[in-house]
Amino acid sequence: METAESTLAGARGVRLHTVTWSPDESTDIASDVVLVHGFGEHSGRYAHVAEALTAAGSRVSALDLRGHGRTTGLRRGDIDGFDLIVDDVSAFVDTVRGDRPLFVYGHSMGGLAAVRLAERDDSRFAGLIIASAALAPAESIPAPLVAVVNVVGKLAPGLRTIALDGNAVSRDQQVRDDYDRDPYNFRGKLTARTGREMNVAMAAALGEAARISCPILVVHGTADALTTPGGSERLVAGVSSADKTLRLWDGAYHELHHEPERDEVLATITDWIAAHR
Repeated sequence: METAESTLAGARGVRLHTVTWSPDESTDIASDVVLVHGFGEHSGRYAHVAEALTAAGSRVSALDLRGHGRTTGLRRGDIDGFDLIVDDVSAFVDTVRGDRPLFVYGHSMGGLAAVRLAERDDSRFAGLIIASAALAPAESIPAPLVAVVNVVGKLAPGLRTIALDGNAVSRDQQVRDDYDRDPYNFRGKLTARTGREMNVAMAAALGEAARISCPILVVHGTADALTTPGGSERLVAGVSSADKTLRLWDGAYHELHHEPERDEVLATITDWIAAHR
């Protein structure tokens, strides 16, 4: 696998860090995959995912979202507008898109961004892979708190609220330790503005799911405490796609690609991509 890094201009002066993983010269490139990471992390945590996808004939391109990783121009962990995230991903897709079938693979908040992008226009895509997507507030977050965040996000957008529980990302202790030590991860508390932007985008994503008609694979762990599998179930029920698959892993936590079942998860994804090229 070959790796190339670059940057791309984003909205409002943000400079997006990008990375492309290409198959070795001995492997023909049969498809492109744009990979979109989750909240508080960065594209570098997906190198092993790229290894699996490139070995199966896909070129994988990823970006550090605004306010994340090595992208510059915005305080890390802050979201100044979810539509801007979708704008950035759309612009990145345009730089990747060529003659090969193109798939978008989004995890968690990246899954939400991929859904919102497809709801604008999914004609560019051979398919979507939506993993552990943030499509509804986690069951551990009381509904009154969601309502309060939506109000406070307007009145005091910089107010710090809650931090993500790093122990909930995976059952693998090494993954949890690496997550906490990673200097490019954001481990602070979310701002009220970030919470509100996420809540508004989640409601819109499920409300407009019928706009999606391209093939879609949705995967989730049933023990995910950061995003609810119920959101994935509602997405699959709501899309117009004739070709739609929901796969749940019993007892799995949030990051399926970092769970003990990771090999099975990645094989499911690579096989699905191969069947939809």
